[in-house]
Amino acid sequence: MKRLLMLVAVLVAVALAAPSWAAIEFFGTAKVKPTYFSNFDLNDKDDDSAIGTESGGVVGGHLRSELRFGWKAAGDRWSVKMIAETDVIMTKNSADHGDKVGVSYDAATNKYATTDDGADFGIERVELLYKFAPSIELQTGWDIRALDIKSGGLLYGDDHPFIGFRGQLAEKTKYELLYIPIQNVGGAKDGADVISDEVNDWSVYSLKINQQMGGFNVSPFFAYSDNDSREAQVMYYGLEVTGKAGLFKPSFEIVAADGEFDSGADISSLAAFVGVEMDVCKAFTPYVALRYTQGDDDASDDDVEGWVGITDIGRFTPLMGMDGGILSEDLGQSYGARLYSYAPEGAVGSNPYGGIGNGGFGDNPGSIVAALGAKGDLSSIADKLSYKTQVFMIWYDETDNLNQLDGSTKDVDDYAGTTFDFQLKYALDANFSIDYIFGVLVPGDGLEDQYGDDTAMTNCLTLSWKY
Repeated sequence: MKRLLMLVAVLVAVALAAPSWAAIEFFGTAKVKPTYFSNFDLNDKDDDSAIGTESGGVVGGHLRSELRFGWKAAGDRWSVKMIAETDVIMTKNSADHGDKVGVSYDAATNKYATTDDGADFGIERVELLYKFAPSIELQTGWDIRALDIKSGGLLYGDDHPFIGFRGQLAEKTKYELLYIPIQNVGGAKDGADVISDEVNDWSVYSLKINQQMGGFNVSPFFAYSDNDSREAQVMYYGLEVTGKAGLFKPSFEIVAADGEFDSGADISSLAAFVGVEMDVCKAFTPYVALRYTQGDDDASDDDVEGWVGITDIGRFTPLMGMDGGILSEDLGQSYGARLYSYAPEGAVGSNPYGGIGNGGFGDNPGSIVAALGAKGDLSSIADKLSYKTQVFMIWYDETDNLNQLDGSTKDVDDYAGTTFDFQLKYALDANFSIDYIFGVLVPGDGLEDQYGDDTAMTNCLTLSWKY
């Protein structure tokens, strides 16, 4: 008994002497998404190939879940945030933690294979911060970082690993400096010969300045993509401007790419975005926007001119973005845009130098997307009811590298097609909401020339809990 009392006394003394621990805050979301995709190949007579999602490949109707559980803590100078996630197609195998829960498609063999995509519940996002001074804050982890997500999302936005610094240099001047190791011997396979320690690496170095000037934020940025995996080195120079003037919220972005392949081929391309939103009233906020990515006009020469960003993140941008809009889904089997992307970077399969999954090709046709849309709060009809709708008219920038479906030498038409999206969201209370998205891609003559004339369609219902 005496020994027990002595042990308790020691533990109490240690506890009193130890530094106090920060309070931990827990939070989370749970989303279930009944979804149906059809005719992403624009041909009603053939079955679609597997369509990429965050849970792996799917075909047709499916039930997907995105389950997150997070925790965070903070002190005067530091903070820690972590979010664990599983993202799966809901089947018996995924519910029972089976080994193979996703689907992949091999175009060469025209066969499907099961994969481990989405099977694990692990740390999806991490953000670790320590502020030495207002001008020097250390940041690392793998959380959302972006160079141009407030405008067109043409260059980079993703939750890749990073380490770097950010801070406030003056009252109206901020900066962010990052090293982003996207791949590190990421393509190595069991039994493969070791060629070098860099052969499969892809690293990005970026700097962004944010200067507030009146009602506008002017943000020049630079990124260097050292893509050993694709034997390409590219420098990106860009400028993003956002702000507000009266009823109008304009946004603008321009980015130039300049680099080369180890083979000696030159990379030179341009992308731009301009848009404006108008605060007409609470129920109706319209916008117009134009998004441009340069295309390549000759896949046989050494001038690679098709735009490929590091990660095109158009899906999550303020004006044209819609999480579930049809153009932001995986249209790789027709138009050529990857998941999250609006640019047709997968349309022509030669000279890759970046993009989502490192799958963007420099001989792609580029695009011109004219957008018209609106959003609003319909609380006057039903409390916590809101909507967003938009129409995209899509042209190819160049069509010389595209081929006719019938094998003829006739030029492919430059009008790719038209998309329409409608999103309706209703929050039943602070912790539960229902979100529905309907989207179609109506092929224009350009896509009909290459694939077919059937309309692609998506229907997605999201049941969302947050706590």
